[in-house]
Amino acid sequence: MKEEPIYVCDADALINLYQHFPNKFRALRDMVARNKVKIPEGVYRELRRKTDRLRRYVERWERDYQFVIRFKDRRLREELARIERKYGERIAVGKRAYNGFWSSRAGRRSADPQVVAVGKVRGGIVVSDDLAVRMVCMLEGVECIGWSEFARRIRLAEQLALFQNRKGG
Repeated sequence: MKEEPIYVCDADALINLYQHFPNKFRALRDMVARNKVKIPEGVYRELRRKTDRLRRYVERWERDYQFVIRFKDRRLREELARIERKYGERIAVGKRAYNGFWSSRAGRRSADPQVVAVGKVRGGIVVSDDLAVRMVCMLEGVECIGWSEFARRIRLAEQLALFQNRKGG
């Protein structure tokens, strides 16, 4: 049987999951408890600046399950530095160029390069809808899915039986 993958989420992915499925967040917590969902320390800092219930979940998950990946490991630090150097200003894909990580709202404080570095070094699947993250994952050979696909995979988003009680249909 194939081992369950590890997912590395960016802040927007967790925010979207929480906003869309607040009553089903236990399924995500169960994955966190099994060490199948992680976030880099930059994403943790981003989420701790919020004042909602998601912040409390993230803080509890870190306390109870060591949910946050810190950049103490030399391989992680080196990979992060390489990714930032290569894709900070711009991302070249074929004959097109896209804005790099530093063009985001967070600028050089962006946690996006950390998400890619953790996905690459730890062999995880990155969960992000950010264009820069998705492009760099493609170029670096890191699997990347959006938050909606992640929700489908972990069964947060189960299709509703819209016509369940409809007769004759």
